[in-house]
Amino acid sequence: MCWGVPARVVEVKGLEAIVDFGGGVRKRVLVGVSEVRAGDVVVVHAGVIIGKMRTEEALAVLEVYAELSAELATDGSSPEEVERVAKKKMEELRRSLGI
Repeated sequence: MCWGVPARVVEVKGLEAIVDFGGGVRKRVLVGVSEVRAGDVVVVHAGVIIGKMRTEEALAVLEVYAELSAELATDGSSPEEVERVAKKKMEELRRSLGI
């Protein structure tokens, strides 16, 4: 399964950007769409910005990912524990995205 992950653009230099995924995780990625600027909320897949999104869309995506994580957990954790961890990570991402 492949997921696009919301991130906030920190800096753009030519065809590369630094994005913040939250929780202190910043990565250098390729810019695959036009008119990406610092501060934009984007979706990153396989190291490439594949689209821009509104902050409301990013929030909805993060909520679905938290639910999916709880449903798909295979490490023996209870769904409640997985959901708690996912929601904590989601909150870190929200702060990073300014949501």
